[in-house]
Parts: sequence; C-alpha cells; structure tokens
Amino acid sequence: MSGVAERIAVPFAGDGGGVGPLSWGQQSIWKEMARAGNSLAMTAVRTLEPDTTTDRYVDEFRFYLSRYQSMRTLLRFEPDGGVSQVVRESGIAEIEVYDAQGRDPAEVAGEVSANHFATCFDYEREWPMRMALVRRAGALTHMVVTLAHHAADPTSAMAMFEDLSNRDPVTGDPPRPPGIQPLEQALLQQTASAQRQHHAALRYWEEQLRTVPPPQLPQPDEAARREHRHWELDFVSPSLYQALRAVAARLGVNTAPVLFAAFAQALGEATGATQVATMITVNNRFRPGLVSAAGHMSQHGLCTLDLADDGFDELVLRARRRLLTAQKNAYYAQRDMDELIARVGRERGVNFDLLCLFNNRRSEDGPVESVPTVADVRAAGSTTFDWRQLPGLHQRLMLHVNDAADALSALVQVDTSYLSRSDLTALLRRMEATVVGAVHPQQPDY
Repeated sequence: MSGVAERIAVPFAGDGGGVGPLSWGQQSIWKEMARAGNSLAMTAVRTLEPDTTTDRYVDEFRFYLSRYQSMRTLLRFEPDGGVSQVVRESGIAEIEVYDAQGRDPAEVAGEVSANHFATCFDYEREWPMRMALVRRAGALTHMVVTLAHHAADPTSAMAMFEDLSNRDPVTGDPPRPPGIQPLEQALLQQTASAQRQHHAALRYWEEQLRTVPPPQLPQPDEAARREHRHWELDFVSPSLYQALRAVAARLGVNTAPVLFAAFAQALGEATGATQVATMITVNNRFRPGLVSAAGHMSQHGLCTLDLADDGFDELVLRARRRLLTAQKNAYYAQRDMDELIARVGRERGVNFDLLCLFNNRRSEDGPVESVPTVADVRAAGSTTFDWRQLPGLHQRLMLHVNDAADALSALVQVDTSYLSRSDLTALLRRMEATVVGAVHPQQPDY
C-alpha cells in the first residue's frame, strides 16, 4: 500500500466536555476490546461521486466530531485499572489522502481499510474515528471510515450517517437531536431507577449461573490440533433463509427465536448438554430515552435454554421467552457483573469463559409477510462455507447473523482448540436441517 500523500487538518468544536466514568455499554465493549487486544474496529469503504472535493469530506468529518461527544472522546487509564472517558470540547483531527498512482483505487481503498482495521487506536491520544480519501489523477474516488468500537456500535454508526444525509439543505441542521451522549448516560446510570435495573440483572445472572451445567465443547482430534487455531467462515444458506421465514410464519413469531432454537439444539447435540447457555448481543436502545442515544449501547445478555425433548415448535416458543428475558437483563455495570461471574464460578468450580456468543445483528426482523412454501425451500440455492484464517480471537465461538437478501448470511468465528472446523461445519448443517425439517412437520422429506 502506498504511503499517505497528504494530511488535511480538520479543526472542530462541539457542545459538552468533561471527564467521567464509562457508560455501561462502553464498559462492556472495552472488556471485549481489552481481551481481544485490538480495537474491534468497524470500517467501511464508500465509492464517491464524480467531481467531489475534499471540502465536502472535511465538512462531514467535522460534523461527526462536533455533534457526537463519543467521536471526540479519549480514554484515561487509572492506576487501579479503571478506565475513564475524557470528552474534549474542541480539537484537530486529520484526513489521510492516498494516491492510487495507476493502481485500481478500489484496491487501494481496501488496503487502507484493512490497515486501519488491524491497527489499534491510540486510545489516550487518538480520536476514535479515522477518515481517509483515495484519489487517482487528482480526482477523489473512495472514502474509508473506521471507528473504534468503544465509540459506536453499528446502530449509532448508521444513525450518524442518516443525520448527515438528512441535514436541512439551507441551515445544515440535522432533523433530530443527537440523543443522550455517553457522559450523560454514565450519570443517568447512577440514578435509583437504573440501579434497580442493574441489581435485577445481577440477580437474574446469578440465578442462571447457579443452575446451568458447565460448558463442555467436544475436544478436537490430533489433526485438528496441528492446524491453525483461529478461523472464521462466511456461512450462506438460501434454504435456511426460506425455512426460517416459513417456520416463523407458521408459529406466529419472528425468525430470531427459530434460528436461536436451532443453533442451541445443534450446540446441545455437539456437547451432549440438555441445557445450553450462550451470550447474546442486546441493543439496549429499546429502553426509555435511549432509542436515539449516541455511542455504544450494546451489551451481552445471558440466555439459557432447556432442550427438553417436546418438539421443535415448543423449543422455538420457549426460546422466544428466554431471549426476551435475557434481553431485559442485559443492562448492567460490567465490573459488578464480572465480579459476580467470578464469584459464582469459584463457588461452583466452573469456568464460565467458554460461553459462546449468538449475535443477531440484522437491522430488521419483523413479521413474515410473504410466506415461503415447501417448494420455495426445496428450490433455494446451495449452502456455501467460505473459510479464512484469523490472527486471533477473543471468544471461543461466535455466530454473527447479518442482513442479506434471499439467504441466511452469518459470519462464524471459532477457536479450534475448543471446537474443530469439521465439528463446526456439522453443527451448522444440523442447525440448517432442523429448521428445514420444521417447515412442514407432517412432510419431513425435503
């Protein structure tokens, strides 16, 4: 990749500043970032319209930095191991400009994105948003934006872009206020109502942790032990997509509990467990006052599911109830939760680090309007598995379900010292077959 050809200074100023504790959402993602040893960054490449100028993107970068406190937040690391947020009211950022120099500018933009993704942010000195431009023969072609995960989650990143796109053409004002900013969130989380929610979550987690069986993943064989340890795969299944919608419509639910029930059942079969416990990612914006909150608002919930053999339909309905309960109890102070997990683990002699993650990050999952038929499921395309090596992984097993058209698309990441690639492939195949077989229970031959 070519070096930076130019750096454009972007001075900015915004309302509000100060020093305070991390919000609960920031605490949770910081724990994951620290465990991973990287910024868990989100990065995107945008193809630019012809004849656009750097002034337009200087204005865009300044808009984000000025409007959102999380974009001008630095971290302060305390001697006792605590982390504070430091919000600056003003400062100067930089846009990097790269020359394609005869190369495909899209390829250069991809390399810049990959480099920004792989390079940790300097949390104490670097703004948590990077912007870069790629040009060829003097004309801008692409923009690369990268966010450190403690500053934003996917929902807030999309809201930021929507605010920019929907500004009044005359005044330049966005159509809505920026929502509760992280410093204010941290203050509100000390109030009596928030503390009641926090303690309710602690009680729920303790009750679940005291009853779930210790996680036991199958041990890989010797051949699996000799291969590269960390992998991810793109799992794309058109038939699973159609089957999920058909089963959800038949049961009067959305597709999330159908998929979770099938995943949990397949995990139980792989481990021999009759009760499965997984982490789920919960977007806490459903809470009062937080729908448009800025910054990182997602936390992990603990979802337990009894795999009692009373049919897949009943398992789906039970999964829906368990998911709702787990979502309701995913709003808490991370340090207190970590202390609880460690204490219960010591008392039970159980290592809870093996909990895997189910992350349904689809933007919408509402009622099914056009119900697929058995023929639609049969006619769907082939399932694909596209594997890639990872340099490292901060969890044991993660299933990230993404938005896609006409297929169930998931990014699956695994530590093969706990679950081999062949075992993971078999698990995903079982998950798929379970849902496909539940489209019409009286006609199981698909």
